[in-house]
Amino acid sequence: MRALLVHNAQAGTDPVPRKKIEAVLHDVGIETIYCAHAQDDLADALRRPVDLVIAAGGDGTVADVVASLEDTGRPIAILPLGGSNNIAHALGVGGPWHDLPRRWSLDAWTRLDRCEADGPWGCKPFLEALGTGVLTDSFEETDEEPASPAEKRDNGRAAFAAALARAEPFHCAVASDEWDWEGDCLMIEAMNIGFVGSRLALAEAAVPDDGLLDVVIITPEQREDLLRWMERPDDWPCPAPARKAVSVRITVHERPIRLDDRSPDEDLTGTVDVRVRSSWVRILDAGEDG
Repeated sequence: MRALLVHNAQAGTDPVPRKKIEAVLHDVGIETIYCAHAQDDLADALRRPVDLVIAAGGDGTVADVVASLEDTGRPIAILPLGGSNNIAHALGVGGPWHDLPRRWSLDAWTRLDRCEADGPWGCKPFLEALGTGVLTDSFEETDEEPASPAEKRDNGRAAFAAALARAEPFHCAVASDEWDWEGDCLMIEAMNIGFVGSRLALAEAAVPDDGLLDVVIITPEQREDLLRWMERPDDWPCPAPARKAVSVRITVHERPIRLDDRSPDEDLTGTVDVRVRSSWVRILDAGEDG
């Protein structure tokens, strides 16, 4: 089998070198073409004739590969090497990364939807979530040099709780074919998978292949409930309900709008049309161990 290996050599708190990944892949009969994420030309690499594309890194690497793949009949395999690994977790891909390749089968895969947004910066793809407010603010305060994935997750959650505690309300309007909402909120997230940030399950019931967005809106009245939830967010569902929609139009002013983990332009704001793309991708299942 021939595969394109898209690798982020800086992913996670203990980065895995290229040679170690290639050795594991070669042991199971996978010949690789290498692409260094954020350094080599990803679009050009994805046009190479291969049987499989392997995204080895964190959520940013996986999202870039998924969003950029044009030949959607070609499956993607994930080697989760990041701190949160939200996308892999949402798809049930877990365990030691070096155990996964021997369990892959090109015939065993899960559908993953992809999203896009038309805004003042043009049309941009995203995979995890589009939003603004508390989560976006918390990204600016997270410790960039944690010693372990657990510490990185704890730091991210602490930053989220701190941003939530002091957040100022802002006006937001949301319109969809199914429902409308307008008022003051602390955060809005239009989600494709159930997890955001430091693996926070804001939309636990989200399904990554249902063709729908899960929209979570946190109002000032829900602040205290959410702060209590943040004390043990893995133990019970998020108290804020998620609203489903095929597409939504979100309007905010003087707030940066974030796609996944970054804003296309922090100086541009206004109205954004968000939708699930018509084309989806195939993600190889983790398979059974043993």
